[in-house]
Amino acid sequence: MLIPTLFLLGLGFVAAIGLSIASKVFYVYEDPKIGEVEDSLLGANCGGCGYAGCSAAAQAVVAGKEGPDICVAGGPDISLAVASVMGMEVEIKEAEVASLSCTYGFNDADKKYIYNGINDCRAANLFGGGQKVCTIGCVGLGTCVRACPFGALVLSDNGLPVIDIERCRGCGVCVDVCPKHIIKLSSTTLRMIGDYRDDECTTPCQRLCPTGIDIPSYIKMIKEKNFKGAIRKIREKNPLPLICSRICPAPCESECRRGLVDQSLAINDLKRFVADYEIKCGERFHPYKGPDSGKKVAVIGGGAQGLTSSYYLASLGHQPTIYEATPKLGGIIRNVISKSRLPDEIIDQEIQGILDIGVKAETSKAIGSDINITSLLNDNDFDSVVLASGGFDSRKILRKGLQSEVLIPGLYILLDFFADNSKDKELKVGKNVYIVGGGTSTLSAAQICLSRGAEKVTLIYPFTEDEIKSRGIDIENVNNDNIQFIFSSKIVKLSGEGDTLQQISIKHLDNSIELLSLETLIVATGRLSDLVFVKIIDEETGDRTKKWQTIDTYKVLPENKSSDLFNIRDNALVNDNIAVVKSISRGRKIARSLHLYLNGKDIVPQENIINNESKILNTDIVEDIETIFRLPVPHSSKSQNYGESDSFYRKDEIVIGYSEEIAVKESERCLQCGLICYTNCEQ
Repeated sequence: MLIPTLFLLGLGFVAAIGLSIASKVFYVYEDPKIGEVEDSLLGANCGGCGYAGCSAAAQAVVAGKEGPDICVAGGPDISLAVASVMGMEVEIKEAEVASLSCTYGFNDADKKYIYNGINDCRAANLFGGGQKVCTIGCVGLGTCVRACPFGALVLSDNGLPVIDIERCRGCGVCVDVCPKHIIKLSSTTLRMIGDYRDDECTTPCQRLCPTGIDIPSYIKMIKEKNFKGAIRKIREKNPLPLICSRICPAPCESECRRGLVDQSLAINDLKRFVADYEIKCGERFHPYKGPDSGKKVAVIGGGAQGLTSSYYLASLGHQPTIYEATPKLGGIIRNVISKSRLPDEIIDQEIQGILDIGVKAETSKAIGSDINITSLLNDNDFDSVVLASGGFDSRKILRKGLQSEVLIPGLYILLDFFADNSKDKELKVGKNVYIVGGGTSTLSAAQICLSRGAEKVTLIYPFTEDEIKSRGIDIENVNNDNIQFIFSSKIVKLSGEGDTLQQISIKHLDNSIELLSLETLIVATGRLSDLVFVKIIDEETGDRTKKWQTIDTYKVLPENKSSDLFNIRDNALVNDNIAVVKSISRGRKIARSLHLYLNGKDIVPQENIINNESKILNTDIVEDIETIFRLPVPHSSKSQNYGESDSFYRKDEIVIGYSEEIAVKESERCLQCGLICYTNCEQ
């Protein structure tokens, strides 16, 4: 009995030594923060974060792979608790929830074939892209419904998932499993700064709207008499509906599918109806106002573009201040358009709505004489400055003169340069001058610079040498070694210090970047296109310096195909008399880029954005639709035999606008199109 006992004791002793050695050899250190983070999480192990349980999620947070907001089911309190453990700050932002872009299930849309394979959307997508003729539309087998860890999706009778906003936690699992990318995380903020993709369901009117309004959605809301929701939907992309609905040429209506049956829908008139309805209510209906970011932005110019960029910057939580050279905000829209189309009272109402959400304004403050870029950045402590001051043509109209302006230290618009030279003003151009863009006049400008003391003048063209010659620019007979040429290149950045422009960065055709020093830059355009200036931060100390630079704005988007800082090609086609609606779009896109920058994020192009070259599924035949002609809009000079208008208007306006009854009837004509789908079609 003794021997077996001793044997067992010896065996246990050997095993203990072995385990001790193994624990030393295979020991893995676990950061105690992992346990603290795991204790702070919800503990549901739901998988909504994309990890296999809360322990794995905690490890990802501590490893720096995820942020403190990883627990999508837990809400902001848990995010704050995790951030406290990690010593992080939490950015407060609008919640994102799942959103569906397809509106026609497989029961409503045309069939390509009957699918009898595996009951999974991804499998069906691999087999011929799904059973619908529409290659983008929902497959309808409910893979997203089964994947949702919170039961926030159900499959409707027509084969489309329906999202329960109250249950959705924005985890993105449904986004990941959808093979057609028609489910995405969305919020008012994302819709404000985002644009339509070529892989989502859009309508012809949406794609042609210069400002990108979700037209079918607000038309549907009018039909449902949700007028407040309609104006909020419009303002997600256009903050000037009162003005825009009175002057927009409505290109959206030219492609309305209703026109294939009878007459296009009165899209712009319906927009005016809800804009007027808001004024009659005496209350503003804004889509979203973000938490205060503490970031200050100076916006130079109080026209359509400056008002728009300021509105969205304020909506996103920043603090914009508009500086306008004239006594009143409005720019060209106040001073050019006929008062019978756009009375001052309408403009004043619209601008007041912009100011009401937190936009400040200082009028009679001209850049160059009263303010300048560097003083705003350094003395007024703005985080950035947006230049939205229009062009040479707006100065001529608004200020009744052709006086030149030095908008940026060391930078001239070509027309200003010639004006100052003709008046024999003192032009200190320095020794090294660059001229960008333009035609034969740039050669004259180069000669003037040399006569004014420049030692070298370099002309930068975004065009090839052959294109320059085809434009009649006689570069071959320039017999001056002090004049040089750079072709197929674009300026992508300016930088300087204080009141001195020091460097430009140019991008060549091979995408290489070259940094060039200079004293003067002359831009051969009538306007400076959407420049945004920021202070340069000292990387070692983190302090703001007196150095400044420009940042990319909307021109990094695929539709522009380049980061041309001065947008030479596009600006040749734009002037203030035709650019009001386009300026609204540009103002919103500037706000997008600046919002990313102010939040410490990279300014990157949006992917798959629809542009003029996008190939979009469409149809030119509409069948089985009852003919219902467009309802006329009442005019002040004509009798109204269909009821008094409910619109807000002045007696000197020609067009009065729809009444509520007529607006609802007109909205019922909308076919609520998809890519190739529309309501009332016979399947």
